[in-house]
Parts: sequence; C-alpha cells; structure tokens
Amino acid sequence: MGTGPSEKSGEDKRTQGGCRPSRPGLVPPLVSIIVVVYRDREELARLLKNLTPFRAPEVELIVIDGGSQDGSIDLLRDSRNQCDYWLSEPDGGIYDAMNKGIAAARGEYILHINAGDELLQLPLAQLALLAQRQVDVVCCRVLEDGKHIFIPRNNWLLRFDNTWHHQGTFYRRTAHLGYDCSYRVFGDFDHNQRSRKAGRSVELLEVTIACHRTDGISRSQRSRHEIFRSIRSNFGPLHLLPAFARFQMLALRNIIRGREK
Repeated sequence: MGTGPSEKSGEDKRTQGGCRPSRPGLVPPLVSIIVVVYRDREELARLLKNLTPFRAPEVELIVIDGGSQDGSIDLLRDSRNQCDYWLSEPDGGIYDAMNKGIAAARGEYILHINAGDELLQLPLAQLALLAQRQVDVVCCRVLEDGKHIFIPRNNWLLRFDNTWHHQGTFYRRTAHLGYDCSYRVFGDFDHNQRSRKAGRSVELLEVTIACHRTDGISRSQRSRHEIFRSIRSNFGPLHLLPAFARFQMLALRNIIRGREK
C-alpha cells in the first residue's frame, strides 16, 4: 500500500474511469470497497482478482492510485469492467488517498482493502440490518499472517490501542470523520479514537472477513510516535505511560509469535 507524491496535481496529471452508472435515481450500494495504491501494479492486479467476484449491485469497488507511472493506469483502463470507479493523480499520502476514496464512494458503508490484504467474505445481510438501525461502525474479525485472529473490541482499551482493525471495519460513510492527513501511518487509529470520543454507535460481528499481513509500514518503530501523538491528542498525556507499557507487552508477544513461525 502506498500513495504518490505530495505535490499539487494539475488537470493533466488526473486520470479517471470505471464502469459505474451515472443515471440519476439509482439505488446506492450497501458497501463501497476502497483500495489505495501507488507504484504497485502487480499487487493491484492481485487485489482486482480478489475483489472483483464480490462486486454486485450492493457492492462497488473504488481504486485510488497516487499517479503511478508503472503501468497501473493501463491495468485500470483494461480492467474498467472490474472497477466501478478509479482515479489516478498525485496525492498527499495514504490518508489523503483514502479521503478521496470516501468522497467518491456512494455506499452506505465503506471498507478499506489494500496491499497485503485479501477479502474473504462480506456479511451483506447483517450489514443491511445494521444500516436500517443506522449503526455507524461495524467491526469484524481479521486473520493476521494466516494464523492469528484479530478480535475487535469496543471498550476503554481503544484509548491505548487500535482495537478496530482497519481491514475488518465497515464505517457508515455519512458518519465518517475523515482522516487527518498529517499522519503517515496511524491515521486510522486517530480516526477510530475520534469516532469513539464522538459517540459513534458500534456493533461487533463474530465473522472473519479479511486476511492481513502485519509486516507492512504500520509495524515500523520509526512511526510509533504517531500512536502516542494520537493518544495524547485525543485523551491527554496521562494516557501515555499505560500506553507505552501496553506496547512493550505487545512487542514481547510479537517476539514470541515470531519464534512460533
């Protein structure tokens, strides 16, 4: 997963397409799957192969590319019948691209699937019922590294740790607060914390919907300061010490898991 340079884009750098109908009065989809990518044509091809079978009247697929020059645009053009809408232009980073995807989405709920992820299923019947109740956030389980199940929680622990998995969480589009683009890696954690503070309604489902590799940029120690920045910004400095202790515990757990592989 990645996005393009942060410079301003001109009209000559903006390319878009897709097969989404533009007729007025169409019933909007239930779910918008959003993919952001940059300079990773091979991974984009894999994602399209994985996600295309899930497309249906209830599900749309949106791809936001950061202005790649590696053949990704040609792939998107050739795959126009597999993608409801795609956009390629330089952006300000991962979360800028995700915000563009949300702006382009039409679904009741949005779901982010990116490099290293694989969608397993969509709980459409349950989502339809939750949409009638106007539930803002629907958290599902995610299989990490092919062996560990991430089980979401919606409690005090979100003050210290990201207990809603980004690849397992459906956000009601109209209740989404938008990502803070000043974050490079943990903007989803910041968004989740702000959502909890804002009192967004949450439902937890006991269904595993995606696979995720944990060896991506979010594991980088160099970006760990963003976690503490989010905690301090949303809940105050008194939460920093217990948060540090928790991450030390998680680091030990990951070492043990690594030895088990």
